Amino acid sequence: MDTRIRRLIFALVVTALLLGWPYIPYLGLVVLAFAAVLYFADKSRYFAIGVGVLAILYQAGLIPVSALIGPLMMIVWGEYLLKIFKNVGHQGVIYTIGSSAALLATMLYTNEYQPLVGIIAVIVLLMLRSILKDREDGSMIGLLGVAMTITLFKDLEFFVDYQTLAFAVVLCAAFGYFAYRAKTIDMSGVFTAVLFGVILITFAGANWFFIVMLFFILGSLFTKFRYAEKEFLGVAEGKKGRRGYMNAFANAGVGVCGAVLYGITGDVIFIALFIGSIATATGDTLASEIGVTGGTPRMITTLRPVPPGTNGGVTRTGELACLFGASVICLLAFILGVAPWYVCLIGVAAGFIGTNLDSLYGALIENKGFIGNSGTNLLATLSGGILALLICLALVTAGIV
Repeated sequence: MDTRIRRLIFALVVTALLLGWPYIPYLGLVVLAFAAVLYFADKSRYFAIGVGVLAILYQAGLIPVSALIGPLMMIVWGEYLLKIFKNVGHQGVIYTIGSSAALLATMLYTNEYQPLVGIIAVIVLLMLRSILKDREDGSMIGLLGVAMTITLFKDLEFFVDYQTLAFAVVLCAAFGYFAYRAKTIDMSGVFTAVLFGVILITFAGANWFFIVMLFFILGSLFTKFRYAEKEFLGVAEGKKGRRGYMNAFANAGVGVCGAVLYGITGDVIFIALFIGSIATATGDTLASEIGVTGGTPRMITTLRPVPPGTNGGVTRTGELACLFGASVICLLAFILGVAPWYVCLIGVAAGFIGTNLDSLYGALIENKGFIGNSGTNLLATLSGGILALLICLALVTAGIV
């Protein structure tokens, strides 16, 4: 059967499931049967597994109907439109329009329409497509990822006005576009940046996004700092300094979680979590990019000289760069009114300590092959953020601030 006809049949069947939702008492079982047909008859095995998992979760009452049908509608209609307009340029735009319209129709029909949830779900799908590309299991991961996203953000019941949401999408999309054109991030980095930016602005405010933007700008500038020399030493950032989704999640993921928690609770300790993690990410990036050009590094565990670029190696220049980076982030947070003065001071200390913990993790864990560089960065930003949170919590509990 022609691929275009097969995809049209998929799209029509999924649309029929959506339209029949109010009248089918055991929709999860019907979708599970559809998944079985896909698995055995069409050989779309990974996609069928994803559909089957969603059907079971829905029948168990763990996900809403929009998380069951929505991802299916997005993927099958997006792929069908790609096949129809395969000779037209701007394939990404076509897929985005198709998947967005399909999700919008699903949410409106099921009375589960939430603009923020829809926007984030579309961005997550585009991000996963850019990461997974032509992987055979890409459709399965996309289904599950979007379904979990819809379920999570729907359960948060966090509502934002249309003006703020539109501002967030336009600003973050523009930032991602220009960052991509400047060759500082790849396509997966673009969608991750847009995702994080929209979450930051809607849950906490634009000023929080500007702080993360400053981290990105400083990191990009100092990645290019004496780049030829770092290439000669073999310690330059790969892909000519372009960063992707792994770097974004490792360095800003903890901070974004802090912003969401602050948006929900309004508790100052989550400001500290955000500031501590971003200060650590900035300090570590500057220490790495500047420190490797600052003389012979010494292993943080033994203080013995090691070759430049060795995980766990530190230099005096790197330590100063780390302190500078953490201080700049905290100063901007204070100027923009994101954090009170005591949280900013905590953030500087947490950023400095977190950066050195990054070196320690590199020496003790990364050098032994247990994790990669992104894993080390994630541990460091998590450590810096939690340290700041605990110090702030102790001060608040003691009534000192």
